[in-house]
Amino acid sequence: MLLSVIFIILVMAALMAGMATLSGQSSRQLVYEAQVLKARLVAEAALEQKVFELLGNIDHEDPIAPLLVSGCQGTAEVGQVISPTQKSVLATGECASPALTVIRHIEVEVIE
Repeated sequence: MLLSVIFIILVMAALMAGMATLSGQSSRQLVYEAQVLKARLVAEAALEQKVFELLGNIDHEDPIAPLLVSGCQGTAEVGQVISPTQKSVLATGECASPALTVIRHIEVEVIE
């Protein structure tokens, strides 16, 4: 009887240790996914600002001032000039925390 109780306690302890490990991994994955989403959204915001600027004046090639949104930084600049009326725009979103830095790039072409 005592051996079966000890066996059950050991099995339960092993199951709880396994669940704690899975829970920790799930939490880290959730933090990573949230950082990725924030980086992508700030890159999209910077991209929209630069694209609307270029649609008003296709010759305006200066990069936008860095956007700071919720601890993330977004920038956008004209990359390759394909033709006088067609330009490539590269936007970057970066979210940094003490343990993790996530960077997302988006590139589009703007045609006047």
